[in-house]
Amino acid sequence: MTNPSKSLPPLRYERKYRIEEQDALSVRQVLLENPAFFKTSYPDRYVNSVYLDTHDMASLLENLSGIARRTKYRIRWYGPLREAQKPVLEAKEKANMLGWKGLQPLPSFSLEGGFAFKDYLLKHLPDLAAYQPVVLIRYLRSYYEGLGGKVRATIDREQTFYPLLSDGRIPQQGEKDPAVILEIKYAESLENELDPVFQAIPFRMTKNSKFVNALFSVGRV
Repeated sequence: MTNPSKSLPPLRYERKYRIEEQDALSVRQVLLENPAFFKTSYPDRYVNSVYLDTHDMASLLENLSGIARRTKYRIRWYGPLREAQKPVLEAKEKANMLGWKGLQPLPSFSLEGGFAFKDYLLKHLPDLAAYQPVVLIRYLRSYYEGLGGKVRATIDREQTFYPLLSDGRIPQQGEKDPAVILEIKYAESLENELDPVFQAIPFRMTKNSKFVNALFSVGRV
């Protein structure tokens, strides 16, 4: 496998807001009233992500330790939870608040019928042999863009975290997180131009990692 992080897209900032006191409709209204003139850019859809980590949980420890430069690997697909159509390996790299992603398409798979993640990873991602699937995260995402497409925003809700069993199966019921997550993403070059946009957002910017939250929620740490 060619490391998907080798070909880097433009760097972008990601500002995250974990919102527990308002629902997704209220957060959406905040965006629609923002001076960036946010509007819907894509239909809502469910996002499914299987996160990978080493046996000693190196990615988790890097996150908890606040290491500025770190990489997370996940396999992402959209739509049905147990039928992964057109999944993609994402190498999500971060340096402080700046982030970028490398992408690699993968063969479709089903989490039913005796599927084994270990065999799938060995066959299709041999360069990640030191990694194993540790948790599956599912949520409903809404997409917005503002300032003529220069700024993007997403609203995530209905978060559910599933532990991954050793044979790749997932339980029928997962752990729920009722929080709404707002993320605003924009190019590094715009950092000094967006003060009016952020001043109009009445939420406190937070450090929020679905990966970390999920691992604690399902008892992996």
